[in-house]
Amino acid sequence: AAFIMAEILGVSYVTIALAALLPAALFYIAVFFTVHLVAIRKSLPLVPDEELPNWSEVLQFKRLLPIIAALGGLFGGVLQGYSIQYSAFLGLALMLTSYVAFGIKDRTPPRDMLRLVLAGLEDAGKGMVIIGVLLAGAQILVAMLNLTGIGVTLSTLVVSVAGEQLFLVALIVAVICLILGMGIPTTAAYVLVAAVLAPALTRIGVEPLVAHLFVFCFATISVITPPVCIAVFVAAGIAKADWLHVAGHAVRLGATTYIIPFMILAYPALVGLGDGWDITVAAVRALAFVLAFAGVLGGARLFGVRWLDVSLLSVVGVMAIWPAALPGLVGVIGLFALYAWAWQSARRSQLQGASS
Repeated sequence: AAFIMAEILGVSYVTIALAALLPAALFYIAVFFTVHLVAIRKSLPLVPDEELPNWSEVLQFKRLLPIIAALGGLFGGVLQGYSIQYSAFLGLALMLTSYVAFGIKDRTPPRDMLRLVLAGLEDAGKGMVIIGVLLAGAQILVAMLNLTGIGVTLSTLVVSVAGEQLFLVALIVAVICLILGMGIPTTAAYVLVAAVLAPALTRIGVEPLVAHLFVFCFATISVITPPVCIAVFVAAGIAKADWLHVAGHAVRLGATTYIIPFMILAYPALVGLGDGWDITVAAVRALAFVLAFAGVLGGARLFGVRWLDVSLLSVVGVMAIWPAALPGLVGVIGLFALYAWAWQSARRSQLQGASS
């Protein structure tokens, strides 16, 4: 999807990857922090040492080199300005070369190496066929939308209903993206919403890069959004749990994903549109907000009173993301002060418990 976005916007893949770096980091931080707080609140035990993998075996050089070679060839080619196809070929060639080299060194029979390579090529071919069919179907739909003018009509309708109010337009676009993306793989979902809904945002002055990242995020969130939540059904099958129960946890743990796209609209510096100071300020504000929001979702224990903890975290989180400078500064400082105080209190309690 990132490569297709680069083609649509006429920019390099590196530009798209760098633009998505901060929003992706915020998402991972929020999920990690939420899970950490839930584990603390429920007193979940640590993984026993005997169940942990042996890192000396996992991080063997001969296991890591093919992966490093493949990624190095792919991203190295992209950074050097080569085409995506050539970069992918370069990564594949380096991966196979390193694999064969270690196979010869370990005296692996050539027949076994050939069998594994052919099996990998077969799996890759099956994956390419599936993706190709999905993209072809999505492209047919996009072509029909362009020929009939429905895409332009829909974007015009969205703007006419919501006026030029950015939040209302974005909210309507987000809901439609969630619906259109249900049950559709990431790439096909993005191609569809990019043709139909991204123009609604660009018509009211949103930067094309921001608009495309916004619709991309909401088109892919559908995998955890009920009722058509493909990832939830898969996870429920693995965990042998009720899918509604899993869906509730998925939405709660991934709730930040629904907010980060709106933060991108409010602060385009989060995707690199601005100078270094703007990007730094936006990143700090966004980090403070997602940590506060994760604290609310994960049940952070600050004062031991749930309503008070939620109220304080909500207030400082909203202040951190507020457009004005002074509330933002107070919110950021207040949030980190609250968490620092809670950490010191927890550490003090542990020391008292150990001494007694």
